[in-house]
Amino acid sequence: MIIGIGNDTEAISRVAEIVERQKSFITLILTPAERAAAAERKGKHQNEYIAGRFSAKEAFSKATGYGIGEKVQWQDIEILNEPNGRPVMKVKNFPYHTYVAITHSGDQVNTVVVIERLTLLEKMSIKLFPKRGVLS
Repeated sequence: MIIGIGNDTEAISRVAEIVERQKSFITLILTPAERAAAAERKGKHQNEYIAGRFSAKEAFSKATGYGIGEKVQWQDIEILNEPNGRPVMKVKNFPYHTYVAITHSGDQVNTVVVIERLTLLEKMSIKLFPKRGVLS
């Protein structure tokens, strides 16, 4: 059952300007693994990556309804890509399943996060078949 949907749009250039002005922004927003993945990218692609993660975490906060800082911190949310490029969101101590979509167009990044309460059977299926994708 879907229990939350959040959406966020950010200007990539705005996030890049914040990163340029406040070097601590990346350390605050991105986990060590996300920072490592961002470091592998250069220029435009790095800016898109950072803005996408920031936007996705904002969308998550909207989906939960309690924002960042009250019950979850920036570092509690991690979004890494599978080998096929699909982003996967993991949230520390969060009992629900999350789905994230990140898309870029021009200077904009848009993200959608869906939070789902899984049934016991669905949870067991994920544990038994962790590599199965939606279309497999």
